Amino acid sequence: MLKKLPANLNGIAFMLLSSICAAAMHALVKYVAFDLHPFQIFCIRQWFAVILLIPVFINIGFEELKSDRIGLHLARGLTMTAGGIAWFWALSLVPLAKVTALNLSAALFTVLGAIIFLKETSEWRRWIVLIFGFIGVIVIIQPGTEVVSFGVILVILTRLFPAASRIISKVLSQTDRTPTIVVYGALGMAILSLLPALIVWRAPDLKQLLFIALIAIFGTLSQLAMVQAYKAGDMGAVEPIHFIRLIWAALFGFIIFGEIPGIWVWIGATMIIIALSYLAQGEARK
Repeated sequence: MLKKLPANLNGIAFMLLSSICAAAMHALVKYVAFDLHPFQIFCIRQWFAVILLIPVFINIGFEELKSDRIGLHLARGLTMTAGGIAWFWALSLVPLAKVTALNLSAALFTVLGAIIFLKETSEWRRWIVLIFGFIGVIVIIQPGTEVVSFGVILVILTRLFPAASRIISKVLSQTDRTPTIVVYGALGMAILSLLPALIVWRAPDLKQLLFIALIAIFGTLSQLAMVQAYKAGDMGAVEPIHFIRLIWAALFGFIIFGEIPGIWVWIGATMIIIALSYLAQGEARK
């Protein structure tokens, strides 16, 4: 038990870093979107991300980039681009805490998609937990008490795209190496996001480019820290810390934008977190 403690603490520390980097990235996107269109922010961010991935290109070599499943890589690139662009757009329209709470539902859509499309077995308890989680989404949206905004609709749509991307990634992982999948995904998003960005393009100044570079850095750090967290600690110890990003989002939203999340956002988010925690424990038991 004592031997496990340092490893779990290490994992928790990395997950804390991942959560605050993700929240900082989202706050920066919202801030820059006051001056630049989210389509353009996403495109520039993605090209910065490609630059950050150059060491990965060099490390794996061009020979490893060969794949017999280019069609699937293209489909994954399309879903990731559509999801990323819509996500940046939603960040510019919806309060940070609310958009982050709804973002938690992506894992629910992934589990549902795996059951439907990958024919994964599922017991009745899993279905009950999924329904409970989706009720949490409805609680956050409150469709009967107020008009559902375009931004909220965007958030829900963006959760479908990552779910599709993860399912495609699972299929690709059977034949292609992880670095290969990562490189194709990054390049695909950078290239595919050019057209929508050019439609709304306006020349960014140096300050805006710096902020977008920080968006790319925070996003990359968040992903790397998350991978390291799962590698270092047990999922049961690490996964709950992932949800602290909701607190960071509420904090950034209040300090920078004067946003105060309503009680239903917290109640719905708690329901989603309970559902995801149960599903994560089930996966760990497997």
